[in-house]
Amino acid sequence: MKRKVLVILYIMIALAAGIVSGLILSAVITADNSQAISDVPVGNDIIDYDDGDFGEEPDETSIEWANYNITNNQRYYKPLVTDSDKNVLLIGEDAYSGNYDTIIIASISVKNKKIQLINFPRDIYIDYSDEILNLLKEKSPALYNAKGFQKINAAHTVGARIGYKKDTGRFGDSNFDFLADLIEEIFGITVHDYAYVNTKGFREIVDLFGGVEVYVPVRMKYDDPVQDLHIDIKKGRQRLNGIQAEGFVRFRQGYDENGVFRNYSDQFRKENQNEFLKEFFKQHVNVKNLGKVDDLVKLLGKNIKTSIADSKKISSYVSLFGKALTGKFELESSLVECEGKSIKGLYYEIIRSE
Repeated sequence: MKRKVLVILYIMIALAAGIVSGLILSAVITADNSQAISDVPVGNDIIDYDDGDFGEEPDETSIEWANYNITNNQRYYKPLVTDSDKNVLLIGEDAYSGNYDTIIIASISVKNKKIQLINFPRDIYIDYSDEILNLLKEKSPALYNAKGFQKINAAHTVGARIGYKKDTGRFGDSNFDFLADLIEEIFGITVHDYAYVNTKGFREIVDLFGGVEVYVPVRMKYDDPVQDLHIDIKKGRQRLNGIQAEGFVRFRQGYDENGVFRNYSDQFRKENQNEFLKEFFKQHVNVKNLGKVDDLVKLLGKNIKTSIADSKKISSYVSLFGKALTGKFELESSLVECEGKSIKGLYYEIIRSE
C-alpha cells in the first residue's frame, strides 16, 4: 500500500483531530503506533484496500436493541444506525468536573455511503434499573446521593464506581464499557471502538492546522476563572485559533453585543459543535496537509486515549476510511431528540421514547 494509503491514513488521523469539549471525529493512533506510519512506503501505485476485520457489508436495514439491564427498558423511539454500520464513540472531557462534556457517535456506513455524527446532549436523563441503583447505593453512597448522577455525562463514573464488567468488558475499562453498553441498550448502537480526547489536545490540534474558519451566530462573551475559561468572540464569519475554537464549541451562556447576559440551550451549543466539525473537515482533510502527519501523531499520542491501538485494527480502519474517501461519502450530523424537564429541581433532557 503506497502513497495513497498514507494519504488515507492521514485523513483518518485528521478526522481524529476533530474536537474536544465540542468535537472529535475519530482517534486511531497513539504514541506507540507512530512506527506504523513510517513503515508505509510512499510511491505512485494504485490503492489496494484490504477489508481487514470488517468484511463485506451485510444487508441489514434494522437493528435489535440489546438488554444489559442497565435501565428500566429505556428506549429511543427509532433506530439511528443499522447493524452493518461501524460506530466509534467520541468523548470530550469537561476539564473542571470530570464529566463528559461531549458525547458523539461517528457511524460509518459503506452501504449508504455516509458518515453520520450523532450528538448526545450531556443532560440526557438515564432511568437506571433497580439493579444498578442498588449496586451504586452499596458501593458508592456519596455518588448515589449526589445530584445529577443520572445524567448521561456522568454514566462513566457510575460504571467505574460499581465496577461494571471489571476487566471483562469489550474495552477492559468500566468507564467506557458501561457507557458503550448503555448507548447500545437505549439507542441500539453497538459501539465498536472509542476515542477520548482532552481540551489541551483540542487547542493544539486546531492551532496545528492554522485555525478553522466558521460562522459565529452570536456575540460570545463569557468568563469563568474557576475553569480558566475566557470566551471573547465577535459575531460573523472568521478564523478561530485553538483557544477561540474551544470557546466556540463550549459556549452556551454569556453577554451579547448589547451587553445583555443570555442563556442558550444545549442544542444551540451542539449545533455549533456540529458546524465546527463540518468546517474542520472541509478545510483541513486534504492532501496538502499530509506533511502535518508526524506532528499530529505526537499530539494524539499525548492527548488521546483510544481502543484503536493495534496494527490490525488500524489497518481495518484505513480500509474503511479509504472507502469513504474514494466513494465520496456524505457527512451528516444530527442531535438526539429530547425535551427539557425539571426532575427534583434539576434540569434533564428526556429522550423521545418508543
